[in-house]
Amino acid sequence: MRSKHNTAVETVVLPAGLGWWNLYFICKIALYAQGLIDFHALENFTFAACLLLPIRNHYGKVLRQIVAIPIAAVLLHYDSFMPPLSRLFSQFDQFLSFEFSYIIELLSRFVSLKLILAGIAVACIYYYMAKSIRVTSLVLIAIVATGISTLTTPPAATQTASNTTKNAVTSPNDTSNAALNRYLDSFFSAEKSRQTQFPSADTQGAAFDILLLSVCSLGVDDIKLAGLEDHPLFQKFDIVFDEFNSATSYSGPAIIRLSRATCGQAEHSTLYGPVDPECQLFHQLEQLGYGKELILNHDGVFDSFLERTQRYSGISSAPFPNTGVAATQKDFSGALIYNDGGMLNAWWKNRQTLDNDRVAALYNTTSLHDGNRILNKPAVFGVASYQQRGNTLFDELATFLENLEKSDRNIVVVLIPEHGAGLRGDKMQISGMRELPSPSITHIPVAVKVIGPNLQRSDSVFHVREASSHQALSQLLANILEQKVFDQAHFSAALLSSNLPQTAPVSQNEGSTVIKVNREYFISLDQQTWTPYSTSK
Repeated sequence: MRSKHNTAVETVVLPAGLGWWNLYFICKIALYAQGLIDFHALENFTFAACLLLPIRNHYGKVLRQIVAIPIAAVLLHYDSFMPPLSRLFSQFDQFLSFEFSYIIELLSRFVSLKLILAGIAVACIYYYMAKSIRVTSLVLIAIVATGISTLTTPPAATQTASNTTKNAVTSPNDTSNAALNRYLDSFFSAEKSRQTQFPSADTQGAAFDILLLSVCSLGVDDIKLAGLEDHPLFQKFDIVFDEFNSATSYSGPAIIRLSRATCGQAEHSTLYGPVDPECQLFHQLEQLGYGKELILNHDGVFDSFLERTQRYSGISSAPFPNTGVAATQKDFSGALIYNDGGMLNAWWKNRQTLDNDRVAALYNTTSLHDGNRILNKPAVFGVASYQQRGNTLFDELATFLENLEKSDRNIVVVLIPEHGAGLRGDKMQISGMRELPSPSITHIPVAVKVIGPNLQRSDSVFHVREASSHQALSQLLANILEQKVFDQAHFSAALLSSNLPQTAPVSQNEGSTVIKVNREYFISLDQQTWTPYSTSK
């Protein structure tokens, strides 16, 4: 008889077959069914088969489990819509520069309490079901069935639609991989031949300045989500682009694409290579007598932004000093961010003392970047934080435009965000993540205001409703020069926008491409195969 002092110790034994690895495959198939990941059936089935190979030696079994964990992680990444591992590793040093509070905030977007509780519940259900049901057999059948479905599902057919984009290719009749690859190749081939022609220096009219307001993390979807679409700022512009595509979701490439606005859209792989000077906006303006200036409301250290801008944008000068301007925020790495109104007003005050008749200035602000904290105020996160910072930025820009209107100088102001913030997120990436150039991130609010003493617009605000990108902006500047707007008392916004080139929505980051074909978006992570991009969350 067992002593009352003895206790039986029960150990939890992994179920037969794949054991707890069944949960791995079940979760992946469920994520695939929801469109959150892709699913490579052959690779997953091979992995499962290796896990099922009989091994008698105990240590051999343990070793297999240890080796299987990193393989499972790599396979999950391969099935996901995440960028290549090389891209993630290259950004690891940037991740280490984040403040601890921001890292915790990011992790909370990936893993919520609800998700943890759901995982525990699924694990408990599986544990008891595995005692009476051969789950492994069902999982293997599900892997095979999922693989068959991916092979037999026909390409998503779409209605043929005429593409009115100037100098662009016609949308394909179907969305097969081959058709979309041909479309992308034809798009870039056509873009190589496009170039904006500026007037010669001796045909210019009255001098005027150009100020490009490059705003990081400002997309049309972000404005709507934060409830900022009715801000008075947007009523002050003369020309508004309704369908402007930034073509990227990262700052470095965005600045380069803006600086190369005088030519057609280039492939991402060529952005950091040699470029024809005729394709550089600031070079073209320099040939017309424009001095070049750079203004930042941040130090430009993160991701070597300042260094890359000076190297690739065509503006190699040091940025305008922030001396005397108050810091109002700190970014995700703890670096200070300076007041937008203070920076712009300080620059404008100094500009009016210069002898140069013409100046082209690029102002870059990170006031809306994800993870920023407002100084001397309680920490606010998410949409609420973005709304506060966005409203402040818009107020300061509106006031600055009013100050410009009171001056006696001619100036063209262009609001040209780098990209959106991805504030909403979608099924393929969490809020604030911008690895994939999704339409909610690349659709940006671009607007132009023409300011001069007693100069008035002869018509209403003109909306450019066609698909546009950076070359349309360069053509608009060329039109202002060609039409000698500042030699007149009135100008027509519609006339200035009459011949703007259209550009089909094609967006790229390193390792990812998103295109729009017949009102549907598709993504490729390997430049060969395409998957519909789900914009829902």
